[in-house]
Amino acid sequence: MNQYPNFDLINMSNFDNHKLIRIIKSITKYSCPKSINFHMHSTYSDGSLTAIEIYKQAIELNIDHYAITDHHSVDAYIELSKINESIYKDRSKFPKLWTGIEITCLLNGCLVHVLGLGFDHKSRYLLPYVDHKSAIGNELLASTVVDSIHKANGIAVLAHPARYKLPFDLLINEASKLGFDAVETWYNYERAHNWIPSEFVCDKIFDCANSYSLLSTCGTDSHGLSLLRR
Repeated sequence: MNQYPNFDLINMSNFDNHKLIRIIKSITKYSCPKSINFHMHSTYSDGSLTAIEIYKQAIELNIDHYAITDHHSVDAYIELSKINESIYKDRSKFPKLWTGIEITCLLNGCLVHVLGLGFDHKSRYLLPYVDHKSAIGNELLASTVVDSIHKANGIAVLAHPARYKLPFDLLINEASKLGFDAVETWYNYERAHNWIPSEFVCDKIFDCANSYSLLSTCGTDSHGLSLLRR
């Protein structure tokens, strides 16, 4: 018998898409890391925690919603989706795992990362992005990535917009033109030991995202042994 309780595993449908949007709309600078965390990595890409270890920490931290956003991989989600412990009747107290991925692409000639959230992980439209390596050619373009995420019924998020060579306001402007849904607004750029959003730059990003009617997400971008820090 599997020792891990079942969680509320969410596959994307039109109904779930609306539900995820409502959750994202509820995000504030205080949501992460203990309530909502939509950016983290497992050993399936460049993280230090296994998928099961992440799941156990999510329970311990009493997280409400989270997504494992490995680089070009949905294997962590697939692994956790196989956990099936029917003796646990009360699923409401367990964290809700959404599909997630981080995809490298070109936006206005700049290499950036796009988070896909809540998509159908079996969708054929994401096949170029789930084989543990960056795409090439037309599939490397941000426009193609966003279109693929949308065709898989997911939400496209510009990750940590202040980490790139181009100014975040320029990138957010370009992202809005391509149909991005959201920006990873609340992020710890200083990599403080205990995660906290970088107040000045994040506030500026929040205002910029709002000016283009883009939603704001949050995430620790955890690569180490704790979901409370990067």
